[in-house]
Amino acid sequence: MTNSSRKILLAWLVAMLPALVVAQTQPAKPAAPPPRPKPIVITTPTPNQQWQRQVDRQQVQNRLNQNALREQLRQDNLDRQRANAADPALRNQLDDADRSQQQLYRARQNDAVRRYQTLQRPDATQTVPARTGSAGH
Repeated sequence: MTNSSRKILLAWLVAMLPALVVAQTQPAKPAAPPPRPKPIVITTPTPNQQWQRQVDRQQVQNRLNQNALREQLRQDNLDRQRANAADPALRNQLDDADRSQQQLYRARQNDAVRRYQTLQRPDATQTVPARTGSAGH
């Protein structure tokens, strides 16, 4: 190979180098459009739904108050019985009954609070059914 042919080949490679680089690169893809934000939908409960929620909340609050009053009366009664009991075995029975009743009271209160919290959620679909009479408690 002569000097002149080397120069021609070298000049040809230098001239073709940008074309080879362009041919090697991938064509640029257009950027994907940013995702559309979801529209915010605010639903307002109907007046009937608002009224029913208020009734349900009031029933739950009434249930909490009834449970607290029942517990206070029970505790007062137990205190009187315990003060009058001279037998240690009877006192132990009263203490055991007291622990059991306190657990029941806490369970009732937790249930009422759970129902109230369920009513507070705007997406709650469950409601506490309205009672039409008293249970005699």
